[in-house]
Amino acid sequence: MLITEETRSQLNELVKFSFDANAVVDNYAYNLAYYHFPNIESIVHKSFAHKFPVFADVITDMMIELDARPVRKGIISHEEDFEGNLYKIFEGVLGLCNDYRRSIITAIEVAELNEDYEVKIKLEEFLIMFEPYRKQADIWFKYAERYQDDYKSFDVHFKDFTVLIDIE
Repeated sequence: MLITEETRSQLNELVKFSFDANAVVDNYAYNLAYYHFPNIESIVHKSFAHKFPVFADVITDMMIELDARPVRKGIISHEEDFEGNLYKIFEGVLGLCNDYRRSIITAIEVAELNEDYEVKIKLEEFLIMFEPYRKQADIWFKYAERYQDDYKSFDVHFKDFTVLIDIE
């Protein structure tokens, strides 16, 4: 293994967080579909939630390149009903993204502390790659706040508010 056990462990935690983030955002998307926000659901589900397993693959591919064994840790279920409250959903999406960003930074700090410089550099690149998703969540949250009295219009115009990530 070309990296320390501490760094490997932190990377596996980031992989776990990636899959958990996918599950959290999937639950938001299911809420959006159930409460009849089809435009928002489609973008959040396909263009946002589905990116977190891709992020996990980026991390595990890096680990394999460095002879470190990734593991797929278990995640918990996410079943909360948001009753169509888009403000609460996008507050959650933004909070999740801020926590994910912080987790990447923690992994960078652990790698640097352990002189695992390849990991540090690759995670810094990963952090930059993730930033448009965090910022997009911030934009969505601000619009959800503005449209609290007209969520149907928010759904109609949601694509217009999605400017930093590719829409599938």
